[in-house]
Amino acid sequence: MYGFDGRGHDKPKRGIQSVRIDFFVPNSQGSYGVTKKDAYVAVQKLFKQLEEQGWQNDRRVTSARISLQDSYDYVTDENVSSSFLNYQYPLTFDQFKQLPSLQFWDLRNGTDVFLDITMQYNFEEELNNYVYMISLDFSSEEIHINSYLSYDNPDDTMESVFIEAYPDLPQARLYAETQALEIGLDIQQDQPDYTLPLILEKTGIDTSKFISIDPYKITYKEFMQRSEAGEDMTPYYENKIKPNKPEITSKARGRCPANQPCPKSGYWFTFAKADSRAYFKQGDIMPNYPHNNWGEVIWQFEGEKG
Repeated sequence: MYGFDGRGHDKPKRGIQSVRIDFFVPNSQGSYGVTKKDAYVAVQKLFKQLEEQGWQNDRRVTSARISLQDSYDYVTDENVSSSFLNYQYPLTFDQFKQLPSLQFWDLRNGTDVFLDITMQYNFEEELNNYVYMISLDFSSEEIHINSYLSYDNPDDTMESVFIEAYPDLPQARLYAETQALEIGLDIQQDQPDYTLPLILEKTGIDTSKFISIDPYKITYKEFMQRSEAGEDMTPYYENKIKPNKPEITSKARGRCPANQPCPKSGYWFTFAKADSRAYFKQGDIMPNYPHNNWGEVIWQFEGEKG
């Protein structure tokens, strides 16, 4: 049951994009009716194997930057919506008993293999004991990225959708960090992110340099209210003069900065100018509109046909 090696399940070179393993936690007699102590021992054994194999906690760009020590308090607080616990948190048995009946852990091995662990349990009266089911979902980097993207059109590509979603990701992190601050936890603003190589290759966006909104200056609710009212939110972003504008190169087929050659023939538009939609040929220099109210002029590809 525990003798697997998750490191090789989902390498793209093997042609496998995802693998799911479901199993029940048995007791020493092989029954699926177990005590919470049985389940605790089994989960601790599983996590020890994963740690020995090099698995780390997958702290996504939308996750709150809190310490390992604060992880348990964060996910078990009734005012926090997250159920994703750092799997490297040293759970005691008493803490394990307090976990909700549906619990999640996100892990990664390097930057190209990801593992989502789900634990569900119920008390079964027929067995007069608990039944625990654990699911292990291994996925490639591409599947992992796609898991939090929304494809609205048949022509959408991973890179175009990620580029569109990227400016809004700091708001999701601010939501998580606002909740952490409200229950008295500290935010580690110097906590590093890590690079997703596929995103960097396809879009030029280095996710290790992810831009966050300073939760000590503004709450999520205040940010959204002011942003929707048209206020310039630049002062609330961390470590960037012009936040919310990822560094894009012409290699990203979905967007192109002003004064750069058009990477693909077709119709393009920019939020920096009303009625800007126009047709550009590959190699054309994309126009700039200085002194606009939007900021940096980024052209977005709409399609090859009108």
